[in-house]
Formats: sequence, structure tokens, C-alpha cells
Amino acid sequence: MRDAIRAGILSRMTERCLRALQARRTTLRLQWEERLRASPFNSPLAHPDTLVHLIDRTLDEVFNDLIHPKARRRQAPLPPDFCRCGFNPLITYFSTGAFAFQTVLGQCADEVPVSRDDADEVKSTLTRISRREIMTFCTLCQRNPTCLAGAPKRGTNPHPEE
Repeated sequence: MRDAIRAGILSRMTERCLRALQARRTTLRLQWEERLRASPFNSPLAHPDTLVHLIDRTLDEVFNDLIHPKARRRQAPLPPDFCRCGFNPLITYFSTGAFAFQTVLGQCADEVPVSRDDADEVKSTLTRISRREIMTFCTLCQRNPTCLAGAPKRGTNPHPEE
């Protein structure tokens, strides 16, 4: 993280916010899991017991991207009807994660300044990761061929910016 600070990528405020968020990783994980378990599920793949093991890996990826930011253009979230069959378990997984991050960022704001830019960077990072994962899952959909209408064709890179 210090290399990023020296390079002028992260401001001091962002560093403090990031450290406060990292210090609450356990709380973040627990809140994400609680929200996931409270959400309805519609398939065995969407069952919380199937998804909770992904939380640590996703948190690792989010924090890694926040610590080592790369120049990327911001991406809009996928439209609500992107998964036309409605069985992509990652949609609920990432939406519950986004709520958990918002809650924990609010808790961080009690101790350190959290700017709108800090919150936007967390949201943008999670959106980029969720978009990639949801699109990848939809390319593998066997339930409904209409899901593939919105997904990239097989054999093409669904995330050309990476």
C-alpha cells in the first residue's frame, strides 16, 4: 500500500479509510454472511451454505484491488434483467455484499473521515468484480438459453478491459 501512496495514487484519507475497512474485515464478513443467510434462495447453487465459502476470496480480491489500484474505467452495474432465467446465485451474493460494505463503511465513518470518493471506489471495485463473475456464470447457464442472449458468446473474453 505504501508504494501506491508514494506514487500519489492513494491520498492519506483513503489510506485511513482503507485501514479502517480492513480492520473491520471480520465484521464485514459476518454481516455479509448474515445478509446472505437471510435472503431467499431459489436453487441449490443459491443456498447460503454453497455461497459463504466465496466471501473470503471475494474480500481478498476487493482489498487487493483497493490496495493496488489500476487504471480502469468505471462500469455500470448490470441491469436487473441481465440474468433472464433468474437463477444466477451470484446476483444475490454480490447485492448482499454491497449492503454489508455500505454498513461497514458507515461504521468506519464514526472513527475516520470517509469521503464520497472512498465510498465510490469501494462500490466501483465491487461492481467490477461482481459484473465479471455474474457475466461468467451466465455464459455457463444451462437452465434457459435466453440467458445467453445478454452474455458474451462462448470463446470470447467477457471482460475485455482485463
